[in-house]
Amino acid sequence: MTNIADWLIPCLRQVQVLKQTNSLSHALLVTGADGVGQEELANEMVKDLMCESDQAAACGNCHSCQLMRAETHPDFRILDGQAGTIKVDQVRLLVRQISQKPQVGQNKVVLITHAQAMNINAANAVLKALEEPADRTYFVLTSSQSTSLLPTIRSRCLLVNVPTPNTHEVKQWLLKQDDGEALSSLFWLTTQPFRLSAIQKQGKAQLYASLPNQLTDLLRGTVSVSAMLKGADNSNIEDYCNGLAAILHQCIYHSTGAPIDPALQGIYDTLIARLGIQTLMLRYQALQKLKSDLQKTNLNPIMQLTHELNQW
Repeated sequence: MTNIADWLIPCLRQVQVLKQTNSLSHALLVTGADGVGQEELANEMVKDLMCESDQAAACGNCHSCQLMRAETHPDFRILDGQAGTIKVDQVRLLVRQISQKPQVGQNKVVLITHAQAMNINAANAVLKALEEPADRTYFVLTSSQSTSLLPTIRSRCLLVNVPTPNTHEVKQWLLKQDDGEALSSLFWLTTQPFRLSAIQKQGKAQLYASLPNQLTDLLRGTVSVSAMLKGADNSNIEDYCNGLAAILHQCIYHSTGAPIDPALQGIYDTLIARLGIQTLMLRYQALQKLKSDLQKTNLNPIMQLTHELNQW
């Protein structure tokens, strides 16, 4: 068995059994909450499908497996919706590329990650390809928002639901990652393992880890807003907004009786004493609106967040 997260293994085995018994659909939709590992699972499925052996899992030794490892397999195509909107021309080019017989091995595979990023024309082009599948061609789609996909696309796919791991499972997984143990201190932000991993790879873990103390100092008057936002720029302003919104969200939930992460206990007491629950909810709503506005306008993001924090 390949080395993937424990909660992904049952889903992978399910697809491997279908592959080995020649019962696998030509289209699969891997779905689950954002950050639980859809893309990692889909990548393992793709390796199995590209393998030239008859066994359930990829052998790792055949020519196709070697090409997949080198990321040079001519019969594998990928579109990543995380990079932006997937447009119809991209889909049409991809469909043309995989319309011929396999150049190597037996199968051709198309992987569309974050498939919810397809615009309507792209989605219709994918639907047409699913309705008229080329021989020995598999489509693997991933999404954390599968309900936003066309119902007709969903109906033509084998649905693979990735379970959301519990906190213990995430902690055990983090212990196996480089510097992963420190990421458990960010459970107030998210417990989704691959989102935490992405934050670390982007070099933003310290930014989030320092936010509770920075906000506490701001509310107590020991630092200014400008000092708190000294490291903010256009590349990380969304992270500041996400982190601050997560802090308020956790505090609001705690006010209703839900447990709170130990990292936020002190800031909860300070926020309630300074703002009260009603104002806390208003500031949370204002942060959410600010995040939305920053994506739609050319407003100075640092100035906008400074204005918001001055009201705290």
